[in-house]
Amino acid sequence: MRIADRYIGWQIFFGTIFAVCLLTVILVMSQVVKEVRPYLVEQGAPLSLLAKFVLYVIPFSLTFTLPWGFLASVLLGFGRLSSNHELISLRMAGMSLTRIAAPVLVLGVLFSCLSYYIVGTVAPIAIAAGSTLPYQAASRDPKVFLNPGVVQAKFPGQKVYIEERDGEKLRGFHLYQLSDAEGNDRPTSYMHAREVDLRVDMEQKQFILTLNGWHFETYKDDGTIELGMAAEAEPWYIDWSNTNKRRTKVDELTNTGIAEQLHDPDTPPDLYKKLNVELHQRRSLSLACFAFALIGIPLGINGQRKETSWGFLASFVVALVYFGGMLFIDPFKESSQSLMVGMIWLPNILCLVLGIWLFRRASLR
Repeated sequence: MRIADRYIGWQIFFGTIFAVCLLTVILVMSQVVKEVRPYLVEQGAPLSLLAKFVLYVIPFSLTFTLPWGFLASVLLGFGRLSSNHELISLRMAGMSLTRIAAPVLVLGVLFSCLSYYIVGTVAPIAIAAGSTLPYQAASRDPKVFLNPGVVQAKFPGQKVYIEERDGEKLRGFHLYQLSDAEGNDRPTSYMHAREVDLRVDMEQKQFILTLNGWHFETYKDDGTIELGMAAEAEPWYIDWSNTNKRRTKVDELTNTGIAEQLHDPDTPPDLYKKLNVELHQRRSLSLACFAFALIGIPLGINGQRKETSWGFLASFVVALVYFGGMLFIDPFKESSQSLMVGMIWLPNILCLVLGIWLFRRASLR
C-alpha cells in the first residue's frame, strides 16, 4: 500500500509542479507584455523593473495556476492509470478507489492550505508592492506623468489630460480641479491652455507650467460659472511628490489586516461588506484544490486516454467554468452581502457535489 501511495502521490505531485510552472510562465509573460512593456520600451525603465514585476506577479498568478495545475495533473495521472490498466490491478489487489485516491486527496488538502496562505498573505503583499512599480519608473523621468492621450489622475485633487507633447511643449492642456483629494468628487474648476511651456523642478518635485492661450472656469455652489482668460498666465505648479501615496485597496490587505478591520467598530458599512466578501472569496478560492481533486479523479478515469490533450482540455474547461463563476459576481457588487457570499461559494459547492457523485459512480464500477 505504501508503495502504491508513493507511486501515485509523487506522480501527481511532480505533474502538478510541472503544470503550475508552465501555466505560471504563460500567465506572467502575458502580464509582462501588457503591463511592463510600455515602461521598458517607451520610458527606458531598467530591466530591474521587469525582474521586480515578475517577482511580484508570481504569487497572484499562483492563486489560479496552482489549482489549475493540480487539476491537470490529477486528470492526466488517473487517465494514465486507467489506460495502462494499473487502476484495475490495484482494484484486484483489494484496494478501493477511495484508498487509491487517498494520497491525491491528502495532496488536495495540503495544496488548499498552501493556496490559502498564498491568497491571504503572500499575494496581497506582492500586489501592494507591485502597485508602486509605475511610480518607481516615473521617478527616473517624471514627465511620464504628462504623457499625451491619457487622463492622468495620480495628482491629488486634480485630473490632467494633454492632447499633444513635443519635448518641453504641451499642446491642448486640460486640468480639472476636484473637491476630493482622492479624485472621486465633482470638479470645482476647469482650466485649458492652448500651449504650455514645461519645466521640471526635481528638488521640489514640481512641474512648472507657463500657460499660453489660457481659459479658466470656476464652478460655484449656486450653479454659476466664473470665467477667466488671458494670452499668458502666471506659472502654474503641479506637485508630483505625493503621486505614490494612495489609499490601500482591499486586495492589498492580508487576511490578518482584513480581520483587524472587520473587528474595528469604526469600519464603514460599505468597507465592511467589501472586506467580508473579499475574505470569503479567498477562502472559497483556496478550497479549489480539494474540490478539483474530487472532480478530477473520476473525470480522469472516464477519459481513459493516453493523449495529454484530453487532460489539458478537460482541465481548461473545468477551470474556465470554476473561475468564470468566481468572476461572475462582479456585476452583483451592489447586491446584498448574503447573495454575493452565496455566489462566491456556489462553484465550490457544485464541484464538490458533482465530484462526490462522479467519485461514487466510479467506485461502484
